[in-house]
Amino acid sequence: MKCQFKCPKCGEAFFLPKCSKCGNSVLQINGIYQLSNDNNIKTEGDNKYIGYDDIGENFEPAVTYWDINNTERYGVYEACGDLLAEKFGKDIVVLDLGAGLGTASIPLAKNGIETIAIDISNVMLSTAAKRAKGKYENLVLAKMNAYNIMLPDKSVDIVVENSMLHLVDNPEAVIKEIVRVLKPNGKFIKYSSFSKPLSKEEQDKNLFCNEVLSDIKVAYYRFLDSEGGKIIFFDNKHQDIISKYFEKRSIEIAAGFTEIFTDKLKFALHRYRTGAYSDLQTVSKDILNKVWQCTNNYAIDKYGNNYADIKGFSRYGACIHVYSLL
Repeated sequence: MKCQFKCPKCGEAFFLPKCSKCGNSVLQINGIYQLSNDNNIKTEGDNKYIGYDDIGENFEPAVTYWDINNTERYGVYEACGDLLAEKFGKDIVVLDLGAGLGTASIPLAKNGIETIAIDISNVMLSTAAKRAKGKYENLVLAKMNAYNIMLPDKSVDIVVENSMLHLVDNPEAVIKEIVRVLKPNGKFIKYSSFSKPLSKEEQDKNLFCNEVLSDIKVAYYRFLDSEGGKIIFFDNKHQDIISKYFEKRSIEIAAGFTEIFTDKLKFALHRYRTGAYSDLQTVSKDILNKVWQCTNNYAIDKYGNNYADIKGFSRYGACIHVYSLL
């Protein structure tokens, strides 16, 4: 890989795995370069953050329900990666910030783009490594702290960030790091989706599913409160801070892509059952188990034993939001 990194020991730019200046060798565990020794989660002091070691594959129920024999189903993320390659070419370096299970990184690497997938969680990245199957020499998986991105100044063409900035209490510090590593004409990109029209029958099905999910969510957090579970949440208004450093230039739509999703309730229940939401990471497993049992009993009493089989209906397309430096 032609991209350089910043040596954790001397701070000089170097090519993995060994710094030519100080001789420091970066440890690689399960295919993941260890460029930070910070804890997975920090809830005290300055620059707090939430990592997902305790969530792992439960963050993406598709891995459990869909990908047992097929680890290459990426939906919107693949469509967005293909679109990014189409719009910006393949001779670029992309940093996937908060890469998690590799859902965005792997499609980028499949497109031939040099991709750096970073996350504070080794557990999450280990699934990304498993899904990548060692097929992409242009994909580097690295444990890093987003408050201290171990890349040289002006070394990256694009930074992709999807649902990571809400996990820090000081998003401006992270955004400044994004600005630092971007080249002068670099782009900051967020993936997204948008709803497509539904029939009346599909709308009714989706409305009922959403009502059931909302009711169960309220019950879950009511039981959590009664058990004394303390959630963690950073109301950091990161979108306002992004606008201080970037100009939103365009929304690019992935032409011809449509996905239908009916398992919204099933996936959400999986996350509640396993405690796989970011705000639950400071709640003990014992409390989470009690809360789920109470929630499950509530849902069975109200919606029947097979309530988890209630289907929604969503039809959506994929798009990317492209930001340029001010």
